[in-house]
Amino acid sequence: MILKQSTIVFLAIVSLFLQVFLLISLISFFTGFYSAYIAFSGGDPKLIAGHISSGIVISLIQMVPALVGYFISYMLIKNKRVNDFALLKSALKFFAYLWLLFIPIGTVLGAKLLTKLNKG
Repeated sequence: MILKQSTIVFLAIVSLFLQVFLLISLISFFTGFYSAYIAFSGGDPKLIAGHISSGIVISLIQMVPALVGYFISYMLIKNKRVNDFALLKSALKFFAYLWLLFIPIGTVLGAKLLTKLNKG
């Protein structure tokens, strides 16, 4: 499938915008665990479990748009004309390394994206 240059630019911007949710998801995940660590001194296990579960659930909800952005970027990488955009490739490499932090599914997705970027 051959895409016009304006379509590639639009999809690249949408993909990068959606993958920013990945960074927000990581921040909210660690914020939830930090809140649980702070609440640990109180000794209430329900409060600690609540902070941990809220961090996990919020980060999983924020992963949905990031996954959509991932699949858009993967589709763009399959297009051979995307290699002309150096900034897009470096941004996608950054997000691929971020995907590696989400064990186990994100690790597979990040590795797949990195191999596709290195081949292209």
